[in-house]
Amino acid sequence: MSPTHSSGSWRRILGSLALALVLEQLPWSGWTLALRPDFLLIGVLFWVLHQPARIGFGAAFLAGLMADFQNGGVFGQHAMAYVAGVYLVLFLRLRLLQFDPLRQAAQLFPIFLLVQLLLLLVGWLAGHPPIELAVLLPVASNTVMWFVLAGVLRLWHGKGMQDRA
Repeated sequence: MSPTHSSGSWRRILGSLALALVLEQLPWSGWTLALRPDFLLIGVLFWVLHQPARIGFGAAFLAGLMADFQNGGVFGQHAMAYVAGVYLVLFLRLRLLQFDPLRQAAQLFPIFLLVQLLLLLVGWLAGHPPIELAVLLPVASNTVMWFVLAGVLRLWHGKGMQDRA
């Protein structure tokens, strides 16, 4: 692998994660805040799936700490949940890469649910329980966002949306 290709890949990874941080900062309010996808989690899991040698547990932990700092939550709450999500994606990596975008999103739905449940559990243990269970709404929007992201990238690379045997 040439050095320019390597640095270009790092620029894409860091640029997309920076974009995810910017999207998290948009002025969300009301139900749009509850339905907002976790852009940083989606970005980390995407790059863990496609570049596991470059992005792993350390990057997920740092991204989680950034999310905690950004959201004003319990320090380490997102970090623990993101690391658990990365572990599951790495465990299921070869399986996930075989699927088309719809099936990938369906396989990632339980991972997104587990991450949100861990966020909920750590918040309860830290003494900051959520007022309502609206914290589970981003699971659906994360799944839809993953489907859209994977589908657009698949079409961009000249493949159809369906796998052909």
